[in-house]
Amino acid sequence: MLIGEYKPEHFHGLPTLETAREKFKALNGDALVKDVFRPFFLQHGMDERFGLAILHRHFDLTIEERLVDYNGTSSPWPTAPTKGIEEPHPSIWAKAPDGYFRPTEYRYSRDDGGEIGEAELSFMDKFDQLLQRHDASGVFGLCCYPGNDFEGSCEITVGRANINLKPADYPNDLQQVDTAWFFSVPLWTRGCRCTCNASAADHPHGTHVYTISG
Repeated sequence: MLIGEYKPEHFHGLPTLETAREKFKALNGDALVKDVFRPFFLQHGMDERFGLAILHRHFDLTIEERLVDYNGTSSPWPTAPTKGIEEPHPSIWAKAPDGYFRPTEYRYSRDDGGEIGEAELSFMDKFDQLLQRHDASGVFGLCCYPGNDFEGSCEITVGRANINLKPADYPNDLQQVDTAWFFSVPLWTRGCRCTCNASAADHPHGTHVYTISG
């Protein structure tokens, strides 16, 4: 599997959450997650290295921007290096139309970001083959594993920023829609969900709420 650099057109090609969710349901995605992907991650020992994510975007970026998370908030950052700070690390990968696995989102941290090695490349190649066998290419991607101590978060999109709330601050009227899963025992038992606050009477269709490990 070949790993490529970030390309704005790849990010722009990601579907909205609504479109991605419809594709997921058409594939009977819940069964795929439980019966196909979870055993696959466990079998290859990658359940504490990667998670499975539905590919989507919440807002557009310019060709000079990329989405970077820092301390629970994802916002547009320049694609060009920023003087004085280290480069962000990829946090979500998806196969692009040119055949490369490319990052679609990043996180900022001074750690090494869990560099991609031969084991990860081999897993990505097998993951790609699995996607093709189940007609799921373009629907699922890989995301970073958050660690066994991950307690959960609820992400709300406000303007051009995704803000992660702590579990105690979750809204009371969320209707959960799954979009990401972690398969290690600690996190699988808690779950990982992406939810949209569709119960609100004036629900703005372009504003979504994610709940991870709800």
